[in-house]
Amino acid sequence: MTSFCPVIILAAMLVLIPAIAAPAPEKPLFAEEYELKAAYIFNFTKFVTWPSTAFKDESAPIKICIPRNRMLEYAFSALTQKSSQKRRIEISGYENTKDSGNCHLLFFDEPLDSSIVAKVLMSVRNSPILTIGVSRDFVTQGGIIRFVTTDGRLTFEINPEAARRAGLEISSKMLSLAKIVRDVP
Repeated sequence: MTSFCPVIILAAMLVLIPAIAAPAPEKPLFAEEYELKAAYIFNFTKFVTWPSTAFKDESAPIKICIPRNRMLEYAFSALTQKSSQKRRIEISGYENTKDSGNCHLLFFDEPLDSSIVAKVLMSVRNSPILTIGVSRDFVTQGGIIRFVTTDGRLTFEINPEAARRAGLEISSKMLSLAKIVRDVP
């Protein structure tokens, strides 16, 4: 009977190893990029100060509004377990950027038509909303932060004038990591 033990153990290992070594299900295309952007955005919330009037009360969450997109929602879902500046993070998907009034942070991931972005940015221009986008002219149109991918590396630009208009303070540490861009008058 003892001579069968090694054979049984070896057979069990041969059966189990493929299951253990099987590759994990493949992440959807762009999942890692979305997760990286979500991590950046979470860190941005630590280095931006909103006016107290931006929140209903001391316990109100920081509401991050993102486009309704399954991959984005998945990447940002991890943030709902976190808090920043003693406020929990709340993620809300939007289908229409007209619903941006209740947001503290409004993220435009898809390069939208420039005129649509310009209208939304104009409508929230003096509101305490941190606007983040990816389109080439986002910060020059009045957006606050723009993600830029250069040589496979994600960086960001900041428009400090737009942040001031919105009543937001961006820490000098964050500003030192960004390329500073101004509005086009």
